[in-house]
Amino acid sequence: MATLTKKNETVVAPFYKNGVTLQFLTITFPSSDLTAMLDTDTTTYPNASRSPIAVALEAVTQVATIELIGTPQYNLGSSGNTILAIALSAPGGAFAGTIKWDGTNSESFIDYVKRLIRAQGTWQGFDLGTVTTALGVNGTTF
Repeated sequence: MATLTKKNETVVAPFYKNGVTLQFLTITFPSSDLTAMLDTDTTTYPNASRSPIAVALEAVTQVATIELIGTPQYNLGSSGNTILAIALSAPGGAFAGTIKWDGTNSESFIDYVKRLIRAQGTWQGFDLGTVTTALGVNGTTF
């Protein structure tokens, strides 16, 4: 029987997926339970308001590819917040340092992602201008 040997195969634990580094990001939606707002508001359809979580994820995709999306969790540790952990593909290694992501402002990747999300306005009564972001999973599991 023939075998296939990969001469240069490398596994980097623990955040490695098919040659791409995974970088984890936690998005916090403060003082709100958004776990029931994962789809379009069908009450006012067809003038329906989109999910604030979907809008936030779409903003992230302006700068990175989302590989994994965790389950939004409300009141984790009695915080009163909705927390969502995601994994982004980082083909050249983890997003680090400060650069001009939009060509004008020199900032960290995490600050740029937060600014992209916050610029999206209010959806289903939740103001995305209050969202915070952090690198890592911050206690949330996939």
